[in-house]
Amino acid sequence: MKRLFIYLLPFLLLLGSNSLAQESYFYKDREHTKQEFFEDLSFVFGLSLIAYPLTQWDTVKNEGSLEVYRKNFGRIVFDRDEPFWNYMVHPYTGSQMFLYYRARSYSYSDSLALTFVSSTVFEFFIEVYTEPASVQDLYQTPVLGAVMGYGFEKLSMELLNNGGSVSIFFGHLINPMTLFSSIFEGRGIKASAMFAPSFDKKSIGYFIHASF
Repeated sequence: MKRLFIYLLPFLLLLGSNSLAQESYFYKDREHTKQEFFEDLSFVFGLSLIAYPLTQWDTVKNEGSLEVYRKNFGRIVFDRDEPFWNYMVHPYTGSQMFLYYRARSYSYSDSLALTFVSSTVFEFFIEVYTEPASVQDLYQTPVLGAVMGYGFEKLSMELLNNGGSVSIFFGHLINPMTLFSSIFEGRGIKASAMFAPSFDKKSIGYFIHASF
């Protein structure tokens, strides 16, 4: 029985091995190719094309048509939307565009410029299916969105790098781009620890390795 235990002990220790790693989140600026610019703008355009009917289904269904699109195309007006839309919903949409470009490692100035482009494209090529382009939206969405996005970025980095599960949850909630490794480029290992069995002919124990 004792010999059997000795033979099985290494396997029990192996099952007990474990590793712990704590992720760190950060932003880094880098240069981008023309192809990357085009791909990222196209990605945001595609998301906007999908999100608009999903979030405004009644408006699209009741007020939108190809005839309305043709009539609105190229027009620009001062809208009469409620302040909630102009100062909350549209800037929030702009903030998520801004955070997408920041997640893709664009600088603050480039992210703002690309948010301007994406917002303008949305106004003149997507939203015109139901209403003309809005003067207010053309500047409020990217400008206020960038300000809001900057705040979300700073707060989310504090929450995500705090290490607590509740903080991490809210960090991802206000900055959803951090959830996708294929989008968010600033992710690494801040600290790690590994527990593994170590044994030879005379002794059996655990090997512990930590890096910071």
